[in-house]
Amino acid sequence: MFFSNMRHAFKYDLFGEYAGLGLSVLLLVFMIVSKPKKTKAFIFLFSGTILAVAATIVQIAIARIAGNVEELYDRNVFTALIAIFLTLYAIILIDIFNYIVLLSEKKIKKRTVTAAIYIVITMVYIIGAVRSILLKLFFYVRSDGVDITHFTRFYCTAGILCALVCMVIVFFRRSDISRVIKRGVFITAPIVIIVLILQMQSRHMIFSAITYVVPLFSFYLLFHSNPYDEITGSQNINAMESRFLRNLKSKKTFYLAYFDFPQIIDSSSTHDYNAISVMLADLCRAIERLSKRIYLYRVNYGTFLAIFEVKERSDAENYAELIRDILDKFCDNTVEQLHYFLGVCGDSKRFGTFGNKWTQSFMHYLRIKYSKDGENVYYFAKGADFREFDETYKIEQALNDIRATMNPDDERILCYAQPIYSVDNNSFRSAEALMRLEIDGKMIPPDQFIKIAEKEGCIHALTVIMMHKVCKAVEELARDYDFDAVTINCSTMDFVDKHFHREIMDIIHSYKIDQKMIRLELTETMMAENYDAVRHNMDRLNREGIQLYMDDFGTGYSNLERVLDVPVQTIKFDKSLLYKSIEDKRVDDIITFMIDMFKKNGFITLVEGVEDETQKKYSLERGFDYIQGYHYAKPAPIDNLKKYFVKKS
Repeated sequence: MFFSNMRHAFKYDLFGEYAGLGLSVLLLVFMIVSKPKKTKAFIFLFSGTILAVAATIVQIAIARIAGNVEELYDRNVFTALIAIFLTLYAIILIDIFNYIVLLSEKKIKKRTVTAAIYIVITMVYIIGAVRSILLKLFFYVRSDGVDITHFTRFYCTAGILCALVCMVIVFFRRSDISRVIKRGVFITAPIVIIVLILQMQSRHMIFSAITYVVPLFSFYLLFHSNPYDEITGSQNINAMESRFLRNLKSKKTFYLAYFDFPQIIDSSSTHDYNAISVMLADLCRAIERLSKRIYLYRVNYGTFLAIFEVKERSDAENYAELIRDILDKFCDNTVEQLHYFLGVCGDSKRFGTFGNKWTQSFMHYLRIKYSKDGENVYYFAKGADFREFDETYKIEQALNDIRATMNPDDERILCYAQPIYSVDNNSFRSAEALMRLEIDGKMIPPDQFIKIAEKEGCIHALTVIMMHKVCKAVEELARDYDFDAVTINCSTMDFVDKHFHREIMDIIHSYKIDQKMIRLELTETMMAENYDAVRHNMDRLNREGIQLYMDDFGTGYSNLERVLDVPVQTIKFDKSLLYKSIEDKRVDDIITFMIDMFKKNGFITLVEGVEDETQKKYSLERGFDYIQGYHYAKPAPIDNLKKYFVKKS
């Protein structure tokens, strides 16, 4: 036989391949144990790791056969192994490339170039591989073994090309890709290229496995690992989301518990965090020991979520009571007299309907609504809590979407108006624009959504959209009807922005209307809290000819000197003053004095909330210039003002 006289066949050094194999197997174990969130990118990462294990095993087999020709070599088997490895390697490269693209898939709108690059590189790779296999160029047999230099250089070249393409694509899309992805690619890709070049130069060492295993391992650590907190031993919120979604998918019944320690999470408080950390670790171990059906997750320092995988509410209540006892002992043993909030909700049928984000928001809602300062609180959610929060949550989502889109014609914001009666003209010369919010066909009152809008930072977006709608309506009304103006309410958040006046004027000037036909209302409370910023905008708007109304006068920190000092033309008396003055002679005397005083100083007076004949008569007798209320006209869509304004002759 040809190889019968061989005594010392050459052995390839496979230390790098065995290291890569061990690392990829270890990565698979981590993925299975840590149970990260099953995103599209993770699926590519997991499949890529399995392929890496298979490719490394095949590569080791190729190298072992090449180094032991006499006992193991068979040309057909050897050729088949090379073809299998090249196929696996190509899929791994495509897998890694796809993974990097998926990490920023929401940013990428056009994929034509990417697809073209895929096709070109794949075709070149396939043609080159098939040609080399048919022409038997990948290896040749020598007296001391099989030389696989050409084979190694071929796939290393493909790997280098793939790394370069990844770098180029990331560079051109750098404005759409997160910083951590860019850094990862620009650090890892050059290292991979260097290692592959070294592999191409080496004739007796095989270590190319680390060039695809290390990137996979890095991606896992960066984006998918759910590490246990080294202090409390609890997993993070991503792990909680993974179990949450998995339970929903398998239709497993479970309950959620939320608990925190307000004094710990308060950044302004000072604590012995080292001592508390040790106690928190003991607390978590005690809770976990209650049952294997309790899974504990840390949201942040001092805030935790737990999943009870139980079917009956009574079992969840039992676990909650046991946790409550543990929390009581924990707080009793702290020198700083900590207190806790423990909220529990279920069952998973509701979670499946609303989703994980809704559920976490609901837990936070319970915390805000039912917690009490300085007291331990335990609360098990009821059906009414779900219904109440669901309505609030829908409003929050709608408002945030309104702010994100900033569509001036957003149909969810409805523009209503209430006509204002002019006593001197015995007609309706103006109106107040009133905002309404409609979600899923249901009208939401202002006293409900305005507070949420302020909390979510959406109030300015509402003002801007409302301004557009009012200006558009005024433009249409002014063609055929004679009236003075429509007023719009503004919030404190609007007037504290020093550029607010400029934004308002830009909107008004974008429509074909006299800017004097738009008036703004603000409250005296706004001036009391942010006087300098509010005064700045008032002065600028007043110079532009925009009349300003002092709304809700008499309900805030009434300061006549300050009211007289600001550029306000109309004082709008709150309806509470009207009602009190009719019932109380002393209040009546004060109101009468204020009306006279304001008129002597050139102000226009307006009273709102007039709902019956008695209130109308009182308002007329006291000399108010304008009257607003249900007795004269109710709020209606702004187009209805045509019924109240006089048509031009």
